[in-house]
Amino acid sequence: MPGWSSSERPTSGAETSSGPADKSDSGRAPGLGEQFGRTRSALLGLISSHIDLAKAEFSEIGGEVKRAAGLGGVALLLLFLSGMLIAVGTLLFVGEAVFGSIGWGVLDGSLVLVAIAALLVFAIIDLSWGRALISLLVALGVGLVVTGVLAVDWNWVSHHYSGMPAAVVLALATSVLAIGVLGAVLGSAFGRWPAVGGFAVGVVCGVLLGLLAAFGPGLRVAAAVGVAALLLFWPIVAAVFVFRHGIDIAKLRKRFVPDQTIETTKETIEWVREQMPLGRKS
Repeated sequence: MPGWSSSERPTSGAETSSGPADKSDSGRAPGLGEQFGRTRSALLGLISSHIDLAKAEFSEIGGEVKRAAGLGGVALLLLFLSGMLIAVGTLLFVGEAVFGSIGWGVLDGSLVLVAIAALLVFAIIDLSWGRALISLLVALGVGLVVTGVLAVDWNWVSHHYSGMPAAVVLALATSVLAIGVLGAVLGSAFGRWPAVGGFAVGVVCGVLLGLLAAFGPGLRVAAAVGVAALLLFWPIVAAVFVFRHGIDIAKLRKRFVPDQTIETTKETIEWVREQMPLGRKS
């Protein structure tokens, strides 16, 4: 209107609600709650990214572990097979080179493994190193006797020496009797009838030995049979040492059961019950 200056002109409501007020709203600092929310969102995003990274890395590591485990398992299997091949091949080679036949390597090699396994079991029960050595010496004596009887060419001896047939028969009878006596001694550790049975088995083995000796098998076969006899008698003599008085169950239990710990635990439980009774005695 005329007569009013621009500075005196009244403002409208729309003009009062806009202008400088909008500038103050857009330029104000964020509040504490808004800052906390932004920080929380950023922290959760950071944690989520770390978790995703860890999952990716662990997944990759798990794949590498599976691969390494598979390759390692195959390597161990190959090492085991190579060890078995070396052991079996050595036994077969020794049988062929020393005894003249792979079959003797199979037989004597199997007897070696069986004898060692039996001795380990007896050691768990009650077999000392001294008794194992004595058993070996007895079995070695048997092996030497068997080897000596088979190594001699009795046909050649009886043919070239007229006075030898009687000596040959006497030698074979002596070997039969010796093996029979050894069987009786081993069986006597378990009683009368086992002694009789051991003597009978020893005589049968002696007769078979005499029949084999009559064919003159030669030095290699004699050595192979002698080693087989040694490996057969070694665990047998060791078993006699272990079982002649029976198995001491109480001794085994003392070795494998923690009695002292059990008794101490029982005493502790009783003491706790006395200190903190479960209920009043009526």
